[in-house]
Amino acid sequence: MESTLTPDTQAVLLLCGELGQRGGSGPKPLGLRQYNALASWLKSQGLRPGDLLSADGRTRLAGFRSSEVDSIRVTPLLDRGAALALMVERWERSGLWVISRSDACYPERLKAYLGQTAPPVLYGVGSKELLDRGGLVVVGSRDRSEEDGEFARRVGEYCANEGIAIISGVAKGIDRDAATGALEAGGSALGVLAEGLAKTATSGQYRSGLVSDRLTLVSPYDPDSRWLAYAAMERNKLLYGLSDAALVVASSAETGGTWAGATEALQHGRVKVFVKSTGAVAPGNPKLLRMGGIPFPAEPWENLRTLFTAPEQKNGQLFSPTAHQPYPMEPRREAVIEEVYDVPVSAETSTAVAVAASSDKVKPAEEAPVPVTTERCCDAYFLVIEQILALLKEPRTDAWLAEKMCVRAPQIKDWLVRGVREGRIAKLKKPVRYVAHASTLFAE
Repeated sequence: MESTLTPDTQAVLLLCGELGQRGGSGPKPLGLRQYNALASWLKSQGLRPGDLLSADGRTRLAGFRSSEVDSIRVTPLLDRGAALALMVERWERSGLWVISRSDACYPERLKAYLGQTAPPVLYGVGSKELLDRGGLVVVGSRDRSEEDGEFARRVGEYCANEGIAIISGVAKGIDRDAATGALEAGGSALGVLAEGLAKTATSGQYRSGLVSDRLTLVSPYDPDSRWLAYAAMERNKLLYGLSDAALVVASSAETGGTWAGATEALQHGRVKVFVKSTGAVAPGNPKLLRMGGIPFPAEPWENLRTLFTAPEQKNGQLFSPTAHQPYPMEPRREAVIEEVYDVPVSAETSTAVAVAASSDKVKPAEEAPVPVTTERCCDAYFLVIEQILALLKEPRTDAWLAEKMCVRAPQIKDWLVRGVREGRIAKLKKPVRYVAHASTLFAE
């Protein structure tokens, strides 16, 4: 199979990719936990994923044993070479490229930030050089005010003049405003999508930036994946992980993807989170400031690169104790992964739970200035949410959770409702149960 893909990336796609066979009768691709178990075994054997494409690698695979997956499950996946060849030809005609975690061009900062939950595969279009360049991530509501939209554009323009790349979800609203401001001023932008790139890669609205190598679009999801609110929530981790600092222009209060991403970033303290605090502000902005967000400098701006300093260390952890450690870098650039959640690697799924859409309404600034503090508010929810998510690895009832945590049922219900609203918890029906679904980058 002749391809521009590295042998490792070919193998990872065979093992984890849908390859146009979603919902069919073919073998089910490996989930992230399963793939990482295999990757760990490969390293212990002195092998790389690409070695599984050879006859000798197949022979040695017969000795693979794991509680997560075995060689009987893996072998049929490796036999999908024809399907992979067809999909790669189609992707390359659209200008798409694919890289895997063991490729030299995979962004190191994403490995360091996400640790063992870094996506095994990234699909992209545009220059790969922007992937590890860093920059300012600008996020906010789709339903933003005209003032906030213009503010985001001015930030993008100023960053372009300073040579700072804008990182955003390029969705309608603040994300697109900031990216457009940067590109129109001759700067660069990195867009991280919550859907597949198949249609976006050929869209006329992005052609100029892509052709000039000033725009790169990337996604961890299969190119044919559709947009899901759940995926948008998960995509936030990539936005913050690829950046040097973050700016929240407009957020709703306690709901929506902007709020969920910002509060998670504040909780874990890996990236400085700045918040627009001048002029008319969205209802969530003052709350983010009280939770530790930093007021974004007032205009006129001077040298925004001074914002790109590491935040003070916090005790919060992004995913697990090992996830905070730098991603293991060995001579052959494959990683040993010990424990992650078992979820499909490359796409959204028909069973994924769609988070209810919400809009961030804007209100005028209060006459009195908003009190700002760098201390987190004393909100019990932030003290218990990680424990709740750990207990909800499997669907559970609110009564079971209340008994397990020794708290009253009404309190548990309040926390569950908030977790569902933020996209961290899914509510299942018939019977009503709850399950965590925001601990990984991939939908089940």
